[in-house]
Amino acid sequence: MKRILFILAAITLIACTSQTKSGEESAEGTTPAAEPEWVVVTLNVEGMTCDGCENAIKAGVESLEGIGGVESSHEEAWTRVKFDRNATSVEEISAKITETGYEVKGEAAEGV
Repeated sequence: MKRILFILAAITLIACTSQTKSGEESAEGTTPAAEPEWVVVTLNVEGMTCDGCENAIKAGVESLEGIGGVESSHEEAWTRVKFDRNATSVEEISAKITETGYEVKGEAAEGV
């Protein structure tokens, strides 16, 4: 009886050890993700007329990878986006706003 328990314990130990090693091996070949490089851009956006427009832009831009925050003002015609430069770009953000139905007229002046 002791011999059977010893064999079962040995099999369990071997199985657990091999699972740990295989997990380590798969992690060795991967490159760790780059640290986020957060940037804030404010874009001039034409065509917004209400809070619904602001929300549509926010939902569209937030669907992109690497977005840390979006705020818009239909009254002042701008959208400000915090994004990870390693995951997306100003061009992708502008394209998403255009796809949503609004026109991006470049970056806003400092202080907006």
